[in-house]
Amino acid sequence: MGDMETALVAAYRLDGKGGGELLSVRELHAAWQHDEAPLWMHLDFRHDDVMTYLNDLAGLDEAVVEALLEEDTRPRVAKFGRGIVTTLRGVNHNPGAAMDDMISLRLWMTPKRMITLRRRPLRAASEVRERLDKGEGALSVPDLLAWLVEALVDQVGDYSHQLDNSLGELEERQLTQSDVDADDLTRLRRPLITLRRFMGPQRDCLTQLAQGPLWLDEATQVSLRENANQLSRYVEDFHAMQERALILQEQIWSEHNEQLNQRMYMLAIITTVFLPLSFLTGLLGINVGGIPGADSPYGFSVFITITLLMGFGVMWLLKRKHWW
Repeated sequence: MGDMETALVAAYRLDGKGGGELLSVRELHAAWQHDEAPLWMHLDFRHDDVMTYLNDLAGLDEAVVEALLEEDTRPRVAKFGRGIVTTLRGVNHNPGAAMDDMISLRLWMTPKRMITLRRRPLRAASEVRERLDKGEGALSVPDLLAWLVEALVDQVGDYSHQLDNSLGELEERQLTQSDVDADDLTRLRRPLITLRRFMGPQRDCLTQLAQGPLWLDEATQVSLRENANQLSRYVEDFHAMQERALILQEQIWSEHNEQLNQRMYMLAIITTVFLPLSFLTGLLGINVGGIPGADSPYGFSVFITITLLMGFGVMWLLKRKHWW
């Protein structure tokens, strides 16, 4: 493994039996041009010396280097001579990062060589490396591509199941008359948008890869088609979850509006009942002579009786007209 000062994350010489030999920088330089064994070079292109590996060591054309290092990427496939450039996206499992902050993996492949580039650590690449270290990994460069794609798709599937479970919990809370926080629903809908944005094109990308160059063996093509089909189902699941989340959002809004309308309705009834009483108290409270009952010891009792009768009369009238 390369140190932190170099773009080289790891380099492997595949033994054709599922294992791989981890190469040093010197061994990689010696093997890349002359070794007939399949080689995989995994780079972190944030480091300045990445051009040393792409131009000087691998001898890639300028167009290929530009395609691999472009800033804004989406899943795609492009052929350059006998090689293929493709860009895929994976779920972000880095500590403190949002899982929907997708990580791009750029690949350059020929029949015996693969170069992958990433900006941030990607669990799919780490899993493929672990399998090579155990002797249970890829047999060739096409097989290595199949392993990487399968790891990426599996992680999307795991994330899809997490989102589906979270959405199911919110739906269950809503059905049991528990309060559902609209912020929780928003946090759930946001990754669905990102996943649909990238996984739809990635499905098409895998389908195109499966119909790619002749040096891709049949087993790899079958694996790519199966993973494209699996990713297609996940994209459909994301669409269905978006629809479910929208329905749940509408139900939350409807319940909130209903509660608000009920409160406004009660306030309107209270206002209607007390409006004539407020008028009566205001009228009798003016500071002028001739107010009825001002000099009578029964004036207050009579006034209270009148206000109660008037209040009950207004409520009876509202009830009779079915306004309450």
